[in-house]
Amino acid sequence: MKHYLIYIYTSILVFASCTNEIVPTCGDGSAMLDITSLTRTGASSAMTIDEDLAITILDSDGELFKQYPAGEIPSKIVLEPGTFTLQAYTENQNTWHEENNGLGAACYFGSIQIEVAYDEIKKIEMEVPISNYAVTLTLPDLFDKLFKSYSFTLSSGTRSVNIKEGDKAYFPVEEGGFTYKLSATNTDNNSHSTTPITYRNVEAGKLYNMTYYYGTDANSGGLDIEITDDMETEDEDIPL
Repeated sequence: MKHYLIYIYTSILVFASCTNEIVPTCGDGSAMLDITSLTRTGASSAMTIDEDLAITILDSDGELFKQYPAGEIPSKIVLEPGTFTLQAYTENQNTWHEENNGLGAACYFGSIQIEVAYDEIKKIEMEVPISNYAVTLTLPDLFDKLFKSYSFTLSSGTRSVNIKEGDKAYFPVEEGGFTYKLSATNTDNNSHSTTPITYRNVEAGKLYNMTYYYGTDANSGGLDIEITDDMETEDEDIPL
């Protein structure tokens, strides 16, 4: 009987030790972050912590304190008391412009400052905004009946891409806008090109819809354009 009781007692100690490693607790002078919500702006996800986001925690001197890649962020993180900067982001910060055959992809980045005291549990609810913007093209009805081919060119900084109707191309806000040009060849084999125009009023997180329509003015060259912007897109994979 004595051996049996000692065995049970030892098992309880081992279990408690393992539990403390899996679920961190503070109470020894340390502090803790309790991440209750970490999501991308506009993204629909049932996850409390978006698996497409990574985080970096910097100390008050800007030095790396802790870092977790996407899909590996724990809900509770033990810290030392003090001031920290929490950065949350998608891991395509340097490669987003190469995705989707060069058209680019949405890129997210956000940063908040955190102060934690001894034995404090700080709850974190953070929504990470998109840091670039997108441009798409809409052509008028029967355009493909009147023109047998076309190209729509977008340029920003040193980068230039061609998109088709319904495509999205992504650009950084820091470049100060984008230049667009439509060229088309009609069914009579006559080629036409618009003058390149630069649009500078860009903001992060917006989708700029370049909508062409048939001009009512005979001197308009046949096509006019309207530029609208939206805070969200219909893209299910990469909402803005």
